[in-house]
Amino acid sequence: MEELIVQLAPNALDVAEKRGRGLTRGLNTQKYVRKCGEKPKIVIPRGVNKPIGEHSSKHATQIGVLIRLDSPMQVAGWAKIPVEEKEDLFRKLINKLSYEVDEPHVVNCIWKSYAKQYSTFRSNAHKHYQTIRDKSGVRLARQSTYEKLANRRDDWLSLCDFWETDTFKKISETQSNNRDKLKYSHKFGTKSRAAHQHENISHSLDDVDMYTVQFYNAKNGWSDKDAEAKSAQMKELKEQQQALPEGERMNAEKICITFLGENSSYAKSKGLNKKSSRSNVSLPYELSTSGARLEKELATTQADLASAKAKLAIQKTTVEAVVKCVEKIT
Repeated sequence: MEELIVQLAPNALDVAEKRGRGLTRGLNTQKYVRKCGEKPKIVIPRGVNKPIGEHSSKHATQIGVLIRLDSPMQVAGWAKIPVEEKEDLFRKLINKLSYEVDEPHVVNCIWKSYAKQYSTFRSNAHKHYQTIRDKSGVRLARQSTYEKLANRRDDWLSLCDFWETDTFKKISETQSNNRDKLKYSHKFGTKSRAAHQHENISHSLDDVDMYTVQFYNAKNGWSDKDAEAKSAQMKELKEQQQALPEGERMNAEKICITFLGENSSYAKSKGLNKKSSRSNVSLPYELSTSGARLEKELATTQADLASAKAKLAIQKTTVEAVVKCVEKIT
């Protein structure tokens, strides 16, 4: 009877049907390739270690598509996926997008993105299962396959089996307690903080300004009153610093750490949490690229100088030989 209810009356589970734009399939990437004749280039600067630039969102989108369609689900988590299958996911991604995969930090960024999105995908699938289970019981929850796993019925049932184990229930309780500590969510969308800050370089937005961008937009306002209050306090302190001599002012980074703490999401995204060494703090993208350019110019200058010294030594030897000959003749 329960199966008949599910087949004939899907709304019996109080899951509202809504007409959306459908599941993401990475079509924008395909359109770009047809139009430009090349894959979108994903730029991940050393130090920033996050995608930036016009195609940065395609990085997250394409990984999301591959996870939905091809990633193994009949495992306990990302860490349990065999290396061979992870490498297959990696190859599929670089077949769609262009990366500098000879750079270790780029590869590391790709793996971290995969792990994070894989965890989020499974979490969303569990929320779907949990909602129906709480309303209509385990059996109906198992029969109502998560939309994004509609063509992967065996994987869905395997996940349901895993969610019903004591091991998962313990993990779920811990994660639920951690989520309760999250005061408010950002408004960055699929783009990382690094991508947004790179796009706003021309507007000269520092870290204090970016905090406003992170938690406020004109349409919906602030994510939380606490975020609004902290933003106002940081801006006030920033204005007060302008009256001080330049050498005594707190920079925007220090102001953010003062109000947000060294273990905040801000600090972690900047590599400034206590677990990180301050000596390893990454330079902003503009400075890191500028530094690389200067290092290259310095190496070129040193090579030219060494060459000039060698030529000078040869000329000096030649002159000395000529002088000796003249002295003998005279």
